This record gives sequence, structure tokens and C-alpha cells, in this order.
Amino acid sequence: MNANSTDMTQGRPASLILRFAFPLVIANLFQQGYSVVDNIIVGRWVGANAFSAVGATIALTNTFMAMCWGSTIGLSVVVSQYFGAKDEEKTAAAIINGFYVCVAIAVFMTAAALSLTHPLLRLLNTPEELIGDAATYMQVIVGGGLVIVTVYHSAFSALRAFGDSKTPLFFMIAANLLNVGLDLLFVGPLKMGVFGAALATVLSQLIAAVCCLGYAFMRFDYFKRALWYSKPDGRLIGQILKIGVPSGFQYSLIFLSGSVLQWIINGFGASVIGAFTATSRIETLIEQPFAGLANAFVTYTGQNIGAGRIERVKQGLRVAAWASALFSLVLLLVFWTAGDVIMGIFVDDSGIVSLSATGIRITSVFFFAMGMSRVFRNLLNGAGDSLYSMVNGVVEIVGRVGLALFLTRVAFIGIWGIWAATCLTWVITVFFALWRYKSEAWMSKSLVMEMAGF
Repeated sequence: MNANSTDMTQGRPASLILRFAFPLVIANLFQQGYSVVDNIIVGRWVGANAFSAVGATIALTNTFMAMCWGSTIGLSVVVSQYFGAKDEEKTAAAIINGFYVCVAIAVFMTAAALSLTHPLLRLLNTPEELIGDAATYMQVIVGGGLVIVTVYHSAFSALRAFGDSKTPLFFMIAANLLNVGLDLLFVGPLKMGVFGAALATVLSQLIAAVCCLGYAFMRFDYFKRALWYSKPDGRLIGQILKIGVPSGFQYSLIFLSGSVLQWIINGFGASVIGAFTATSRIETLIEQPFAGLANAFVTYTGQNIGAGRIERVKQGLRVAAWASALFSLVLLLVFWTAGDVIMGIFVDDSGIVSLSATGIRITSVFFFAMGMSRVFRNLLNGAGDSLYSMVNGVVEIVGRVGLALFLTRVAFIGIWGIWAATCLTWVITVFFALWRYKSEAWMSKSLVMEMAGF
């Protein structure tokens, strides 16, 4: 076993999960830092309309990216289960076959996104004054960056499956610092506007992808051995697709619900678009500790399911619940005491700041539900429960869109129904995930046993 890998089938669950999750949290924060920096610099240097234009693309861009993220989850789950089962041949073969799947999906989604950018922005009722900048930003991000981000996440997901969550963090930090510098250069002195902000992000992500992939090949024999199994393996590709496609659809449906929600928001005008963009950016940042914990659970669950150690998965869930509860309480206090100050970071517009501060106070009450929904989701994904992923995505889109359409039409709720709909959807999905967990169907989803013919 490589010195940088971690066997999560042995040792205290609390120590393993929290130590493994911490680098993932930092890495996720820096990953989101790309778009947050773009938002801040564009909002401060180009103007409120440009800020809203970039924000109008977030959910739509992520809808296409989600299929790529889902495919890397499939790679991570399959690799982690074979790694946990100590099957070195299948572990190495899963890496190369995972890359085949992930890159193919990324190329397809790039082509689809580029061809549909303008029609979708208009379908989502994007204000005419925002469409030009919104289309420019989205086309650069997906056209130049979707394959790049997928390569990075594929390498990162394989490293994470081995229990190495630390090293990719350094590449992400360096790339984010580069992104800040390029943003300031392109948007500032060079006056390249939203195009410059998007280009800075793509170039920075390219650096992270090259460094992460190069490190993986230099330090892990599994990556070198993967080249020995370069011939596509239909059964492994099938297993990766079995997890990756439902996971991708799940995330795509979640972001699609955000896109439809954006259509509802766009009908309220530029100020509400800006306010929702600001709260979404903050929520994306504070979600990362929950996401890091949940991503740690993919590896933890995958390795332990592969090793047949189900009781350890249940022990780990209790650790995740306590950690989520504590962090949610801290966030609640922060946003109820300093919401206006935090929202003022994004844009110098009193109307947007006031709306967004109230919005973030509403959602902060439900952060524990958001966190636990992600922990349960990744526990079930790590176990190989692909059916849950698909159904959970449907629950999410029905909840967010249906509740938003209803609540924004209630007279005494109005625009606040936008934020309330998201909160109630978190509650619905966490109860649905809890029901699936209690059913114990996930315990019999081991891919290792499936390949062995049991």
C-alpha cells in the first residue's frame, strides 16, 4: 500500500473520517473559489448586471457538469470497493476504464452545452440585458473547462478512493491563487470583462488537472499498472456506468431543478437574480464542509462494503451526524448576526444586499437537513445503491420546482418562497434518504460480490 493511501477498514471511524474529510473540505472550498472569485471581481469591477449575468448561468452550467461529476463518483466507488477488497488487478483496471467513461461523457456534455447555450438561456427567461454576458461566460466555462475539470476530478476521485485526500489539495490551492491573479489581470487592466473571468478559471483548472494527474502516475503504482489494462473491460465499464450514470442524473436533476428555479427567479428582475446569486454563492461555500464529509463517506463506505464490514458504516454515520449538527449551529449563529456584512462582499448594491441577507437567514435554519441529505446520499452511493441516486434526483426536482411555483404565489410569502422552497426540499430529501437507509437494501449492493458472481 502506498504511504499516502489510507485503509479505512481499520481503526476508529471518527478519527479516520474527520481526518480524511478535512483536506476534502479545504479542496472543495478552493474548487468553488473559482466561481466565487469570478463573481466578486466581476460584481465589483464590471457591475451589478455582469454579476447577475454570471449568476444566471450557475445552475445551467452545473446541470451539464453534473453528469461528469457523477461519472467520477462511479469511478471512485468502483475503485474504492476493489481497493477495500485488496484486489489489485481490478483496482488498476477500474482506473483506466473509469477514465474512458468519464472523458467520453465530458466530451458529449460539452457538445450538448455549447449547442444549447442561447436557446436554454432564453427558455429560462433570462433578461435580455444579461443574455450576452451570460452566454459568453457559460460557453467559455463549459467549452474550455468541462473536459479539463473531469480529468482533474477523475484523478482526484481515484486518489480519494485510495484514501489520499491531502495531495490534490495543494494543486487546488495553487490553481486558485493563479485564478485570482489572472482574474485581476484579465478583468482589471486588460478589461476583458466576463470573458476574462471565465478564461482565468479555465486556465487555472488546466494547471490543477495536469499536476494532479502527473502526481498520481508518479506516486501510485495502481495508475502505472492501469496502462497494462488499457483494453476496455465491458464488465468494469458497466459497473462504473451503473453507479456513475444514476449519480450523474441525480446531480443533473438537482441542478436542473435549480435551472427551473432560475426561470422563476428571472421573472422577478435583476435585483432578485443578484440576491439569489449571492446567497447561492455563500450556500455553495458553506456546503463544502458537508460535501467534504459526504465525499469522505463515499470512500469510507466503499472500502468497508468491499471488505464486508457493514457495521463500521453505521458507526461512521453517527460521527457524520454529530459533526453536521455542530457545524450547522455555528453557521446559524454567524448568518443571523452578520448576514448583511457577508452579503456586502459580493456587490455594492443595497437592494441586493438586503434581499440576500434575509434569504441566507432563512436557509441557515435548515443547513443541518442539507448536510445530512448529502451524507446519506454518499453513503448509499458508496455502497453501490444506484437506484436511490436516480429516485433522489426526481424527489429533489419535484420538490424545489413544485414548492417554488406554489410558495411564490402565496401572497404573504412572495419572493421568499424561492428560498423557502430550497429549504423544504432539503428536509424532504433527508427523510427520503433516511427511509432508504433504514430499509437496509443498500447492504447487499457490493460490486465486488457482484463481479465474483454472488
